[in-house]
Amino acid sequence: MTAPTTPDVRHPLTDEQRRLWMLHQLNPDDAGFNMYLNRRWSGPLDRRALSTALTRLTARHQVLRTRFVLDGERPVQVVEPVREVALTLVPLPDAAEEADFTAACAPFVNAPFDLGERPPLRAVLVSSGAHEHALSLVVHHIVSDGWSFTVLWRELLALYREETGEEDADLPELALQFGDFARAERTRLDGGGAEEAFRYWSGRLAGVGALRMPLDHPRPAEPARPAGFADLALGPDLVAGIDALAREQRCTPFMVLLAAYQMVLARWSGSLDFAVGTPLAGRTETAHEALLGYFARTGVIRADLTGDPDFRTVLRRVRTATMAALSHQDVPVERVAAELGLPVRPGGDALCQAVFVHQSQHDPADAEAVLPAGVRTADMDSGFDRAKTDLLLDSWRTPDGGMTLSFCFDRELFERATVESLAHRVRGLLARAVLDVGIPLHGDWLLTGEERAALLALGAGPSVAGEARPVLRGFADQVAARPDAPALACAGEVLTYAELDRASDALARRLGPVAGRAVGVLIEPSFALVVALLAIWKAGAGYLPLDPAHPDERRRLMLGEADAALLVTGGDRPDLGVPVLALDEPSTGPGRTEEPGAVAGTDGAEAGLLPGVDPGGLAYVLYTSGSTGVPKGVAVEHGALAERVRWMAGPDGYGLGPGDRIVQFASIGFDTHAEELWPALTAGACVVLLPGGGRMLPDLLRSEAGRSLTVLDLPTAYWQELVSLGEGTAWPPALRLVVLGGSEARAATLAQWRERHGDGVRLVNTYGPTEATVIVTAGDLAGGRADTPALGPAAGRRPPLGRPLPGVRLYVLDERGGLLPAGSEGELYIGGRGLARGYANRPGLTAEAFLPDPFADAPEARMYRTGDRVRWRTDGQLEFLGRADDQVKLRGYRIEPAEIEAALTAHPAVARAAVLVRDGRRLIAYAVPRPVAEEESAAVPEAGALREDLARRLPAFMVPDAVVLLDTLPLTVNGKLDTAALPDPGLDPAGGPDGYLAPRTEAEGLVVELWQQVLGLPKVGVLDDLHALGADSLLVTRV
Repeated sequence: MTAPTTPDVRHPLTDEQRRLWMLHQLNPDDAGFNMYLNRRWSGPLDRRALSTALTRLTARHQVLRTRFVLDGERPVQVVEPVREVALTLVPLPDAAEEADFTAACAPFVNAPFDLGERPPLRAVLVSSGAHEHALSLVVHHIVSDGWSFTVLWRELLALYREETGEEDADLPELALQFGDFARAERTRLDGGGAEEAFRYWSGRLAGVGALRMPLDHPRPAEPARPAGFADLALGPDLVAGIDALAREQRCTPFMVLLAAYQMVLARWSGSLDFAVGTPLAGRTETAHEALLGYFARTGVIRADLTGDPDFRTVLRRVRTATMAALSHQDVPVERVAAELGLPVRPGGDALCQAVFVHQSQHDPADAEAVLPAGVRTADMDSGFDRAKTDLLLDSWRTPDGGMTLSFCFDRELFERATVESLAHRVRGLLARAVLDVGIPLHGDWLLTGEERAALLALGAGPSVAGEARPVLRGFADQVAARPDAPALACAGEVLTYAELDRASDALARRLGPVAGRAVGVLIEPSFALVVALLAIWKAGAGYLPLDPAHPDERRRLMLGEADAALLVTGGDRPDLGVPVLALDEPSTGPGRTEEPGAVAGTDGAEAGLLPGVDPGGLAYVLYTSGSTGVPKGVAVEHGALAERVRWMAGPDGYGLGPGDRIVQFASIGFDTHAEELWPALTAGACVVLLPGGGRMLPDLLRSEAGRSLTVLDLPTAYWQELVSLGEGTAWPPALRLVVLGGSEARAATLAQWRERHGDGVRLVNTYGPTEATVIVTAGDLAGGRADTPALGPAAGRRPPLGRPLPGVRLYVLDERGGLLPAGSEGELYIGGRGLARGYANRPGLTAEAFLPDPFADAPEARMYRTGDRVRWRTDGQLEFLGRADDQVKLRGYRIEPAEIEAALTAHPAVARAAVLVRDGRRLIAYAVPRPVAEEESAAVPEAGALREDLARRLPAFMVPDAVVLLDTLPLTVNGKLDTAALPDPGLDPAGGPDGYLAPRTEAEGLVVELWQQVLGLPKVGVLDDLHALGADSLLVTRV
């Protein structure tokens, strides 16, 4: 290289500088890349000498007087002439506390720089009296790195001591300046180095995925990145073991620590192939060692945890990956990320979401510095409050032979408890690995015995005493206690408990020899429907609901697979391959007239003798969709149903009683009907039926009869629809309880609900698959009892699913069936009381879904694999994260539709949203605008504006091809999203079959023409993925 360049010249930026410069252009108010050297100074201090020393230091190192501007199409660094460095003085009262020094420095440490206006250097002196000070030197990372601070502090003290007359600085002449290094790098990369690096890293990282860390809070659209810190100490004995393990395995302590970090990240996130960043010195020549500047670069260490490796294997892989990173330090991050199809988030590193730093000592600044006479310096809390990345682990040795692990995390994304848990697991794994390097990734190191016991206790619902009372016996008790009380109400008619009992007895005697079999039911909502269900039970059979809307072929399949003995209908006689018993409509009111030949009803004691009280007997068979397209019938026994009904009707559940009026909203073909019917009829309440089904609920709510309703059990999607209507929904004055379930509740809708109802109406969120008998968790979101506070979400968090019901056991497991700690994302398995018998006549499918429970004491215990991704929150509640199979792959990218939906509903003008893939290649979003009151001036959002908003929030490949505005999202009869009814926006008339969309306006034409010139391509479409075409963030500035 040549001699130093003269002042007032321009240099190109290094690739690392260009990346930071681009991030600064995107968010100029972000101070996340500030670097600081904060030192407490005890002893005499000469302010003039300090200011002069700082000025001489900037004269010696041009990078400290460099600003960054655009020169035509490219950013350059401009070296300013030497000027006196302004030393900002901040006085404190005498005897100030340490916290006062931190508070005085914090505003300067956390203030952003304007890189184009002036060199990013800030010097602050905080003084309390003549002998207590704090010196804060703040720079932007674009002009410095960790190594530079060691040089800066050593040379600053030497110059200060010379200015005070204590001793000559005796600093050697610099052979180079940082600008010379930048020019040499640019020459090397432009000469073929850049393409070589791209080819190498594209191959080296082929197949790597993004690290999907489970966030405690949704990622904000405009992140502030406030930093949190969680520190943990490693004792001298453990550090000695780490050093010994490194020598034994022919690697370094850095590699041992990184291997442990990778293994913990893998178990926490479920990701097995990702990259971790680590800073590399980047000083490839001896002459670089004396310079200040941003030489450091982020090395990319691939974390390959596939194949359940042991610690020794992971360590070897880390060693290989580290050597690769050291020998190939040029990493074209954006080009490689685009090539690999990795998401690029604004302000984030596309390759590395987690970073690891290892320092030889915590306080390198004093390592070689000679302090002025009578002066003591010490490290101090800087007050820095900005996170550079989502998660960073910094480690350094301590004077006692130990080591500190310091986790810096983004407080907008993570709770401190989550990160502290990670820190403890890293330490725990290291303690095991130094004793047994063969410990496997999925070994028992993740949890201590105490943690394992605590997790099992967390997932266990309250204990239950004895078998639950069968539903039929509970109904019989109500018949005996209040025979003339209303049991059912429908279209202005009422059926008492005694009448319902007699009618069901009569019908039971007409069903014939059906005990132990399934009996199909094809009856519209009416008294006759409930009479038939009770009658089937009293005859010793289980009922199989059929939907009148289903085609005959599907109904025939269900009846045949369930081995149904009979089909009971409301009057029709379809030919479905089984005998039919058609019930004629009664002439004096629904369900009032006994059928010819009926036998007189029995009293409660006689009803108890009927077969329907056997806990192992079949209660019902409900068919759900199958992943193969063939429905599967879930067979539920009376004992399982009785367990759920006991809790629902009881004081710890919904607290039902004779004064309650409950709407039977759900279709009989969905298990929610059991939550509406059977707890009410065992508690003496009145069930209000809806002729015509759930679609008639709004009419009922507006009627006089609707005013007396006390309990609503609604699909979450339907409830959100009602809430979005605002004052247009006539909520009953008597309403005391709303039960939700079926899909995830949204925080925004919950806030709307609370705004209108406060805690005046209890709102219970429930969760459960059909295979576990209706529900397995519940939690109050609003209006809970005094002893059960609402489980509503913290700001920006999903409403939780609550806690397990009595007798239920919940496990969050990894892909190998191991228990995961709180905060880790895994799949939910359900054990304990209430599991279904299995799938009707599908033993193979039953065996796949209902597995032996290894955590239970009973050898025959089972657990059901739900396919739902969940985690335990730090407050002990279960949080739903999505389906394990919700991910879709589009244009080579893995996409979670729920993430796009969350981003869309974060827009203040959007109430609800849905996202799906059409034709296997088009990502379509559907949005329902938020109702606007007459006095508000807000306009209905345009689809294009919403898509632009998503483009600001999401990676380009997650932005939908189209956003369709709807008045409402179509729902099925069960209140769930009806994807088949969502309109297909089709292709734009200007779009060709290959997806190319030509410019339609002059503005679009100008933009397309500019991109064609920059990228050197003959054709660029309006909707083309620019990253896929070879664009990077820097090229954006050229356009």
